Amino acid sequence: MRRYIGYREFIQRDQRSLVGTALLLTGSHEQAIRLTLWSLRTVGLSWPPAPWEDSTTHAHIALYRRFLRKPTAAGSTALVRIPPRPRLLVVACLHDGRTHAEMATVLGIPVETVESEITEAVATLTKGNVDRLKTRMATAAGEASVPDLTRRAMGTLRRRRNRAAFLTTIAALVPIGVIAAIALFPQGHVWNSALGERNPSPPTTSPEAVRVASSPEPAPGVQPWRAPRTSLAIRYAVPEGCPGDAAPAGDKPAEPGKVVCAGWKLTLAKDGAKPGSADCEDQTPCPSTVRVPDAAERLAHADGQGSWPLSPAVSADGHRIAYLSAAEGRYVAHDLHSGVKRYLSPVLAPSDTEGGTRVSVSPNGRHFTVQLGARRFRTDFTTGTMTPLPAGHVTAAEQAADWLGKNYRAWRDSPGGRQVAAVGTKGAESRNLHIIDARTRQVSRSLPLPSPDGAAKAAVVGWLNTREVVVKMTGKAGDHPAAFFRMDAVTGRTHPVTGLADDNLIVLGAVTES
Repeated sequence: MRRYIGYREFIQRDQRSLVGTALLLTGSHEQAIRLTLWSLRTVGLSWPPAPWEDSTTHAHIALYRRFLRKPTAAGSTALVRIPPRPRLLVVACLHDGRTHAEMATVLGIPVETVESEITEAVATLTKGNVDRLKTRMATAAGEASVPDLTRRAMGTLRRRRNRAAFLTTIAALVPIGVIAAIALFPQGHVWNSALGERNPSPPTTSPEAVRVASSPEPAPGVQPWRAPRTSLAIRYAVPEGCPGDAAPAGDKPAEPGKVVCAGWKLTLAKDGAKPGSADCEDQTPCPSTVRVPDAAERLAHADGQGSWPLSPAVSADGHRIAYLSAAEGRYVAHDLHSGVKRYLSPVLAPSDTEGGTRVSVSPNGRHFTVQLGARRFRTDFTTGTMTPLPAGHVTAAEQAADWLGKNYRAWRDSPGGRQVAAVGTKGAESRNLHIIDARTRQVSRSLPLPSPDGAAKAAVVGWLNTREVVVKMTGKAGDHPAAFFRMDAVTGRTHPVTGLADDNLIVLGAVTES
């Protein structure tokens, strides 16, 4: 079944989120499984998807429409007691992250109707407390019992393939029989059964040949990245660089919220290996580089006159990377060891990008958090469960962002968002690394920076973990070769780090000392 290459991975990736949605709609695990299998079959019938088609969105929309055609409800939850359409709108918009405009298009109703029905349903369910309803739905969906549906879904497609092959054979035999019948009689004669003789048939003109036009090729552009399965780890990532500083061509401004340029380069190495050391011997290659052409580097401002810089997030062990995909218009994450891909957000709307976007990863590399304007989503990479976070659910560092911007040229928050690392800006403090408690906005430690020969300028590259910070030391004019150090944020102890790129922007992964 070469046609269905990738379909199995799609099922394993999305079956949990589909079953969770179906369970909220129906209130029954059995009915949720049936509804999910229907949506998987619908996607499978048109597999492989077109390059511009999102299979996850296709599956969810198929599930929505099937539910509305045959709405069911079981159990005693408050959600299943409201009418089917408001129930669907609440689940789709507040749990799955669909926009009101999207659902208005799917259902063929005005946006105002979508908004009013959602407002009324939320008032009925939680007296207008949207965050509380989101939490309830996320908890209920997360408790869904999800068997592996791969075998059942693939079996449905195999049966359909066999049935289609049978019908194709029958259809092919019909013209063969006609041709055989014609061959039994001389051409130009028609058997007249009433007279028992052959009569000449009137002359006919040959029809013109029909010109067959091939299907148009998809428009050229960046394709979704397919991560190579490798035992190596990501040591660091650097941008490939925006041509012309990402300025839009001509006088026409860039469309708000669109990726202006994309492309990041990953440097890979053996887990725990030090480039140039014996650990890298007989490793092919060690280190090596991999391009991620659809990883967004800049996102157009709302006014189209500028762009936001974007960075991927790399787990501390270097096994996983997350970024905004320029090809798919949403945040994705890849695990290089298993080859598993997860979606971390819905497709971005222009309103999601007015203030830029951001992705971060937990210290253990399991949870990814995406910020889209006022919306935030957390995804458990292991299970694939995406949960909308309540409004105002921000880290201490994010709450202190305005204060930090006024007092420091640049700063980097720790993985938990409780501490911030920045280089001092006044007098002698410019030679110290400040570790700031983001909650109290007080400098908890002022640590002397290393002073390699000729280095006079320091910058914080990022946190390796909850305790260690990597700093970059260069000359005042940037003409001195960069030297990197990892510093203990408690003791101030430093160790040199080699093999990192001297780039203006670098995202750290699995970094070891020299």
